[in-house]
Amino acid sequence: MTSAPGLRQLARPDAVEPCADCGEFAGRSYPQCSACEDFVDRYWAADWLNALAGTPSDLISAVLTDDGDTYPWTCLDWALRLSNCAGCGREATTGEIECAYCAIAEEKRWLAGGDMTPNEHLLRQARVVLRAPHRHRASQVAYWRLVLPFLLTGHCFTARQAQRLRSFLIAGRYAELAVSTSYEELASLPDLPWRQNTVVV
Repeated sequence: MTSAPGLRQLARPDAVEPCADCGEFAGRSYPQCSACEDFVDRYWAADWLNALAGTPSDLISAVLTDDGDTYPWTCLDWALRLSNCAGCGREATTGEIECAYCAIAEEKRWLAGGDMTPNEHLLRQARVVLRAPHRHRASQVAYWRLVLPFLLTGHCFTARQAQRLRSFLIAGRYAELAVSTSYEELASLPDLPWRQNTVVV
């Protein structure tokens, strides 16, 4: 049995647009800006509401004890958001890196994938990192913040494109990249000189 696909109840935006509240591209200030948070989480919330037949607590319990074959993966993400970690008391999976309970819950998250496109997998990664930035390297957080608005429109960045973007971010050029208005502009960045393969003669 395969779980129902997630993140497909609502249509995606055709292009990136500024958030009316924070002025960044919608989603980029997730989750600090409540409007950006709603803009991203509405896709997860739609799947949760579609699965909700009884009380939220009943669904949380059912999803967290499921073997990963009944509910969309988005429902597991949402159930974790609505749960407190038994170890540290924070939102499940968002505690300090030393919290073993958060680590176990995060591992369970990735065991439940179901029918997921590459774009959906990247969106899930972005949301996970941005909800717990203290658990990840600064360059990773900056990368997912930068690309999230474009992922929401359905685009994907290849591993090579992501590597190029991260090299710019490590070089401290986030502000320069953040003004890019198209996926094509970000995806076509050249290698920085110190990232290019050189032959020593």
